[in-house]
Amino acid sequence: MQPIISIQAVGKQFNAVRALDNVSFDVMPGELHAVMGENGAGKSTLMKILSGVINEYEGQLVLSGQPCRFADTREAENAGVSIIHQELNLVEQLPVAANIFLGRELTNRMGVLNQREMDRRAAELLTQLESPIPPTIRAGTLRVGDQQLIEIAKALSLDATILIMDEPTSALTESEVARLYGVIDRLRSRGVTILYISHKMDEVFRLADRITVLRDGRFVTTVNRVDTSPREIAHLMVGRELEPTHRASSSESQPTVLAVKGLSLAWPGHSKAWRLRSINFELHRGEILGIAGLMGAGRTELLECLFGASQVPPEGEIVLNGATLQFLHPADAMQAGIAMVTEDRKRIGLFSHMSVGSNITICALSELATKGVLSPRRENDAANEQIGSLSIKTAGAEASINSLSGGNQQKCIIGRCLLTKPDVLLLDDPTRGVDIGAKAELYRLMQQLAEQGMAIIVTSSELPELLTVSDRILVLCEGEITGEFPRGLATEQNIMEAATSLVSH
Repeated sequence: MQPIISIQAVGKQFNAVRALDNVSFDVMPGELHAVMGENGAGKSTLMKILSGVINEYEGQLVLSGQPCRFADTREAENAGVSIIHQELNLVEQLPVAANIFLGRELTNRMGVLNQREMDRRAAELLTQLESPIPPTIRAGTLRVGDQQLIEIAKALSLDATILIMDEPTSALTESEVARLYGVIDRLRSRGVTILYISHKMDEVFRLADRITVLRDGRFVTTVNRVDTSPREIAHLMVGRELEPTHRASSSESQPTVLAVKGLSLAWPGHSKAWRLRSINFELHRGEILGIAGLMGAGRTELLECLFGASQVPPEGEIVLNGATLQFLHPADAMQAGIAMVTEDRKRIGLFSHMSVGSNITICALSELATKGVLSPRRENDAANEQIGSLSIKTAGAEASINSLSGGNQQKCIIGRCLLTKPDVLLLDDPTRGVDIGAKAELYRLMQQLAEQGMAIIVTSSELPELLTVSDRILVLCEGEITGEFPRGLATEQNIMEAATSLVSH
């Protein structure tokens, strides 16, 4: 059988960074072909070449036996190639339907925009995904998981023969992932070829026919999924054995750093009235406290309240190191000793027009200044210290933040937080879109910070992750705490039971 895609000696250089180097492999018609590798391995760069986002590169692509080089994404789409990007590319000010058909707007015979038909088709696509998102709602008002579903609906609207999925489930709940699996099954039954990038082994080993591994921009191997194992793939990705992560120390006897008493967050104009209701807990020095819950349970809202970033001021008390505080702005929280890594690094975490170094140091400029005058040498030293200690893969502090992989961008944001020397570090789904090797590094970093006395609150949509890193896990359901489990008693089953306890009544 002739390959539908033949990638032949493809290479790509970004300034001093060699993103791809002589990569060659074939994709067969109708297969789901997974591409795996650590952050910075070149996966997303290769997919951008295949979809026309990048048009200057070495080597060539052969599509259904014909050499091709797409000038832009429109050419790729016309050839039947569509991509769901890892990083969201929505116009937040426009409604959902307008985002789905952006650049391909439907018009009537007179060339007038046919909004009703766009809304109807958008609703059909969202129904396929079993999503209740109204096509008329503004995209910017939606949470990351819902925005990811819009990206998927946009790709489905193109009716592509080759669909590239770059981390399509990174912000989806388990139920949304199950729906996406159903969509993938239907696409494959229609003969659609799928190139699938994911860091989640369970996804790849459920879906893939074959797996190609990239490492440091180079092709390692292509294997049949039935002939390999997650452990072998992980070893091929990182080129070394991953050390298991153990969290043995207990922090119960340590002093209380943070106490939350009767915390509630109003939800103006909504029938539920409250996003969070009567939240009470304590956080000890050196403790890693996990927050579990389904999408919409209030995980992000809780961290935003603690960081002074909630849309309306919360009720209740936040007591930090014995002092009752009220944060009206994140600057107040940082000044008091709380730092936060947000779940949506692209939209509210990164300064995309600035360098790697400036992204790291921006919250610590006053500490790097002498008599109000910023010292470029001290700023550069501080950035390079974080680049070194966090093993950030970059051409240097002067490089553009956009030149880094998603995992390395996330490390930059963590480095920014650490420069403020916080007592409490809030991590909102910190490994979203991060590969297995970088995840292990982040887990070890959390452990090191906790051992140094930092108190950490971490949310995650992946229960195994919370079970790996947490000393204790709180479970939220519909804005209320419905379970609390110390490390020895926490299991996926009892966490899920608590996370659905209010939903089932």
